[in-house]
Amino acid sequence: MTLLASFFIFFLTVSASFINISTVYADGILPRTILGLYDSSEDYNKREDNNWVHNHVEMVLNYLGMKVKLYDINQGLPDEETMNDVYGVLTWFLDEEMPQAEEYCRWVTKEIRAGKKFVVLKNLGALIDKTTKEEVPYSVVNQVYKALGLEYIGQWTDNPFVIDVIAQDQEMTEFERTLKGEAGIYDNIKSIHPENKIYLKLNRKDIEDGESDAVVTTPWGGFVLEDYGNFMNYLDERMRWRINPFEFFNEALKIQDWPRFDTTTLFGYRIFYSHIDGDGFRNVSEIDPGRFASEIIRDEILEKYDLPITVSVITSEVDPTYLGSTHLKDIAKDIFRLPNVEVGVHGFSHPLDWDQQLTSFVIKGYSRKFKLKLENDVKEKFGYPTAAKIMVDRQEYLDREIRQAVEFVNHNLVPEGKKVSVYQWTGNCRPPKEAIDLAEKLGIGNINGGDSRFDRWNPSYTDVAPLTRQVHGQIQIYTSNANENIYTDGWDKNYFAYSQVIETFEQTEDPTLIQATPRRISPINVYYHFYSGERKISLDALKKVYDYVLTQNIIPLFTSEYVNVVKGFLSGKIDRLADGGWRFSEYGRCQTIRLEHTSQFPDLQKSKGIIGFSRWHNSLYIYLTDAGQAILYLTDEKPTLPYLIEASNIIQNWQIFPDQISFATRGFKDGMYRLANLLADKNYEVIVSSLQDRQTIFQETLKSNHEGELTIHFSVKGYVQVTVQMKS
Repeated sequence: MTLLASFFIFFLTVSASFINISTVYADGILPRTILGLYDSSEDYNKREDNNWVHNHVEMVLNYLGMKVKLYDINQGLPDEETMNDVYGVLTWFLDEEMPQAEEYCRWVTKEIRAGKKFVVLKNLGALIDKTTKEEVPYSVVNQVYKALGLEYIGQWTDNPFVIDVIAQDQEMTEFERTLKGEAGIYDNIKSIHPENKIYLKLNRKDIEDGESDAVVTTPWGGFVLEDYGNFMNYLDERMRWRINPFEFFNEALKIQDWPRFDTTTLFGYRIFYSHIDGDGFRNVSEIDPGRFASEIIRDEILEKYDLPITVSVITSEVDPTYLGSTHLKDIAKDIFRLPNVEVGVHGFSHPLDWDQQLTSFVIKGYSRKFKLKLENDVKEKFGYPTAAKIMVDRQEYLDREIRQAVEFVNHNLVPEGKKVSVYQWTGNCRPPKEAIDLAEKLGIGNINGGDSRFDRWNPSYTDVAPLTRQVHGQIQIYTSNANENIYTDGWDKNYFAYSQVIETFEQTEDPTLIQATPRRISPINVYYHFYSGERKISLDALKKVYDYVLTQNIIPLFTSEYVNVVKGFLSGKIDRLADGGWRFSEYGRCQTIRLEHTSQFPDLQKSKGIIGFSRWHNSLYIYLTDAGQAILYLTDEKPTLPYLIEASNIIQNWQIFPDQISFATRGFKDGMYRLANLLADKNYEVIVSSLQDRQTIFQETLKSNHEGELTIHFSVKGYVQVTVQMKS
């Protein structure tokens, strides 16, 4: 009797030798890009990396599987090349003026009629030409609205005493903030298409025919009037969603049934990664005044927690030529020798403002103190009163901070077989394009910035960062959670506060601070600095966070591996096949597809490159092979072929043969692997062997349960090969 018995009538292998399927099926690539338009002449929309689309909408669209391309309408209208891969357009303009407003209206009308979905938040933004101050003709404005299935009447007022809410869908329009007593803006918008869905209807009592459809989705997109999409507290600049952005954008863009690449989950478990910025490496610890904070972190965290942690240093603080010493250099070497430590770099001098060349340290021949009053005004303006000014030219500065810092670590601090894998941005974490280019040329990942929070301080999805920052075509990967510097007000007080990050871990998966369904929005990211080793209370906070992590169902990754998951999300392609299947390609390490609100199953007999699947609340997570290509078909029938239900460690080269299942895996301590659809109540031999010499490390006989499930547990550090075969 074979592993799959009589129902296994064919030989299935999903491995690195996966067949090339690109020529078999008709091309039907789903465009996953949303063009996010902003106006940099408006407050809160000043930069490509600081506007309301990027700060608040982009994360939601990422969760829905979409990429966002940000575009400043002040550059002129988007050209054909910009629109080439765009599925839809989303705008969030804060006033009614823009340059070439009439031309913009005609362009929007053309794009909608050409099939682009279009979502308007707040207002159209193009009623008045900013240059000439002339109003755009009513007929031209209404061409846009009519293309969306709406009609624009006008009659704007901000008199709350004449505005009533006469109908609403509370689940869609009161997601994080009630409308009660806050309906204070009115414009007369009419829904004129029978397929439109109206979620909020207002009435202006002092005019005839005053009913207005303020929140609407249409077959061509969606519209949200003024502040009915969000609430903004301008005193603390914290925001709340009124609309449910996940449901609204899903429906407006008509992507409810699309499969989405997912960056939060791998083989059914939530992704975990951790990284340490080099700040505080040479700070003397109050815990033991005879030791540095870096030694405390090494001894109390890195050596005690069997978790992958990416560690960076500021090279001038380690190098004896500058601010370091032989002892500090030796501490760094000790840390980088640890098997659970990945090597990162946190700059040469720790730039604070990358554009202004403000940095943390005075280094002879490189940076100096500010002397003139004008120079002091500059450093105060950019928020770094203790900063030093880098004196060398821009090219030398970037080379010193990136390439030379990486080379110093690779040549002086790391053991054989290791090298720098990731660059961790410093200071304001806004590196220019040239800096990101340089990191890319060195073949290393890059991360930092973002600083997500979702907790009692700000119980809202609006403060959860998207996956990336865009810089003139380059990509910076954001962290998934804020670090202890944020929680302690710049490392100034409440040194136990980093423990509050646990609340963000929880709220970004199963929120309780707002009424919302469970959504796994982001991975768990434990991100901090060496100065957490200065004080016992801050070290205790860090231990509390790691102890919490160990209670969760996580799959541990190094930071560079998470970076590659995000890169795979960006590069991945989805084709809709003529026979109803989906083809996934170029997804790299983003090996999870998520489907929402489906009761179907992967058809494992017809699909290719599918390792397994699991359900979590309303989400179906499907695991793709690491070969880089897969085809998925869905069925109403439960699968009968073997598959992976879940695993707590990464899996590579998954293969199913008639008499066995085999795969490679990498772990840091304990491993759990759960398989389905083996023969029920049968004994299986599990053999774990070294990938290098194939010597057996662990061997055990396990019995499948009545449903044919087999759960495997063993301790694993490093990469091993696992074989599962039924005993005769």
